Amino acid sequence: MVSLICGPNGTGKTRRMIEMANNEINKVQGKMVFIEVNNKHIYDLDYKIRYINTKEYGLINAEQFRGFVCGLLATDYDIEMVFIDGLYKITDACNKEKTKSIIDGLEELAAKFKVNFVLSLNFNIDEVPQDLKEKIYA
Repeated sequence: MVSLICGPNGTGKTRRMIEMANNEINKVQGKMVFIEVNNKHIYDLDYKIRYINTKEYGLINAEQFRGFVCGLLATDYDIEMVFIDGLYKITDACNKEKTKSIIDGLEELAAKFKVNFVLSLNFNIDEVPQDLKEKIYA
């Protein structure tokens, strides 16, 4: 399943995701991963959460990101939750169409590998495409 946390810059999406991850880490049976484009929040997360700075891997577009996520899931079958903060910074998802395509791909991976993805998006709720509104985490 893919869940979305939406809002413009500065509305607390990252802080909310960190709190969610820290609250969920003792509830999950498998492993948890937090992905973002820098090391800014590495010390804010519980030590049991695997932290990945995508800048270290040189990801620049949606195809590379999908391959990265597939590789992550392939090397560790125990991953249960993946938090992805700042999708537009990691990929070239600068518009709704590209963002929707990435989310659709993650939804396929979620169903196939029983993984929950939580993404932050820099869109107001009313800007999210209609078919993605059901994924918004309230």
